[in-house]
Amino acid sequence: MTIAVEIKQEEKKTITNTKALAEYLLDKSADIEDLSDEKREKMDAQITAKLKAGKKLSPKELAYLRRTNPSMYAHAMRVQKMAEAIEERIKHAKSKQEADNVIISSLNGISKNDPDREYIVAAVNRISSEMHKSSGYNRLPNTDIEAQKSRKSKKEISFESAEDDEDEFDLDNWSPLSEIYNALPKFAVNA
Repeated sequence: MTIAVEIKQEEKKTITNTKALAEYLLDKSADIEDLSDEKREKMDAQITAKLKAGKKLSPKELAYLRRTNPSMYAHAMRVQKMAEAIEERIKHAKSKQEADNVIISSLNGISKNDPDREYIVAAVNRISSEMHKSSGYNRLPNTDIEAQKSRKSKKEISFESAEDDEDEFDLDNWSPLSEIYNALPKFAVNA
C-alpha cells in the first residue's frame, strides 16, 4: 500500500505502510496538542467570533473544534447544516417574495430557548444579506403571482412554436398513471 500525502504545498511524502501512516497521523494530531494555552484561547475566540458573525468555519477550524471541543463542534456543525438547508431552499425560490418568506420562516422557527439561537440568527442574517446582494435575487419576479404569470407566458411561447395539435400535452399534470388511466376502456351504466 502506497499513499502520497501532500505536506504544505511544496513537500510530498510517500507513505508505504500502515505504520508510517499511523506515525504521520500522530504527528499531525500532536500539532494541535502542542498549541500553547494562549494560542488555544485565541483560536477559540476567533472561532466564536466567526460563529457570532454567522460566517462558515473553515475545515481547519472544524477539525480543531472536533479535537479540542466536541460540544462546540456539534453546535457549529448544527448551525452550518441549518444554514446550508436555508441556502438550498432559497436557491429554489421562484420569486423574491418566496425567498424572503424562507428567511422570515427560518427566523421565526428558531426557538427562544435554543442554545444556538445567536449563531443561527447570525447565519440567517448573513444569508439574507448575501441573497439581497446577489444578481440571481434581482432577476427574480417580485411576487409569486408574477412568477406564475411568467411561467404561463413561457408555456404559451413554447406551445406556439410547436405544431398545432388538438391534443396539447400538459407536462405539469402528466404522470404515468394518468396515461394508463386514459388508455382504459370507458363504460357507461344506465340507471
